[in-house]
Amino acid sequence: MRMICRSLFTPLFVLLALVTANGAHPSASVAQAAAPPATAAATAELDSQAVYDRIAPAIGLVRVTTGRSGGSGSAFAVDPSGWLITAAHVARGADRIMVDMGDGQPVEARLAGYDARRDLALLKINVTKPLPMLEFSDSSTLRPGDPIAAIGNPGGRPRVMSTGKVLALQETAGGLASEIMIRFSAAVAPGNSGGPLVNARGQVVGVVVAIAFDAGGARTGLAVSSAAVRAVYNVLADGGRFERAWIGIAGRTLEPQMVRTRRFPVPQGVVIFQVVEGGPADRAGLRADVFDGPLGDVIVAIDGRPVTRWEDLLHILGDREPGQRVMLRIARGEGQMEIPVILGARP
Repeated sequence: MRMICRSLFTPLFVLLALVTANGAHPSASVAQAAAPPATAAATAELDSQAVYDRIAPAIGLVRVTTGRSGGSGSAFAVDPSGWLITAAHVARGADRIMVDMGDGQPVEARLAGYDARRDLALLKINVTKPLPMLEFSDSSTLRPGDPIAAIGNPGGRPRVMSTGKVLALQETAGGLASEIMIRFSAAVAPGNSGGPLVNARGQVVGVVVAIAFDAGGARTGLAVSSAAVRAVYNVLADGGRFERAWIGIAGRTLEPQMVRTRRFPVPQGVVIFQVVEGGPADRAGLRADVFDGPLGDVIVAIDGRPVTRWEDLLHILGDREPGQRVMLRIARGEGQMEIPVILGARP
């Protein structure tokens, strides 16, 4: 199903907090979390009040400042010692991150590591008493139709929970690593990004990061699966920082009307209408389309994978890393050619 994704990072954004039993290294509770039997949470009815009572104490309000702008979001704890996880798009680049775990006493958080390719980040706060914590469950046991709940601080409102169902698994969001998303029906809004997605037992199965709109305009949510969290958690705890690959262009899906009026040489692809000066595409010699002037390059494939729309390009780049070399097949003039591009890190 074709989807348009919007990050839940606006002037309001939400943060998820992961904490472990070990104050020195927050790896055990996430990496070694025992999964329940595959049918246990799936067959259970979700008791909204019981789930809320269990997870709400672990949710914190996060405020982020970047330059003169700021926003708010949420966090949850998975270890009492003060380790927190959020969406990378919330914490990356922030000048200051403050977390209020419900006592009205915000404390400053340190960005320990992040993986922008999976939209995950790890924070650390100092605590004077153990934090309530949430458990993780194996997201691979989920099935479409399973009950879930999302909790966060939408619009700055503290600890708001919504319930729904799992709609699809192994989804892909443009620009991120492929097949790591859970699509779900519970209502989310700016302020939920980074908050937990939990099963009927109140165990974390994902990290909410975006709103998705399908081809019919229906609004759903996207969460990074707990399996993807476990894959990078220890690396983030050790200070790992990973950027999203960047090609340095603005483009759009080539539409039939554009082909007719501008007479592009191919019927499908991504036409480049801006090349960032000094970026990877600029260094490779790619050309932008000029209105009422020369035709721009049209990207038709990357590393042999067809590119028929802008989303295809984003999905392919989501599985690449800065510094990698990709081969672009482009249509230019009356012919086609292959141009190597060394990807950069997304600013």
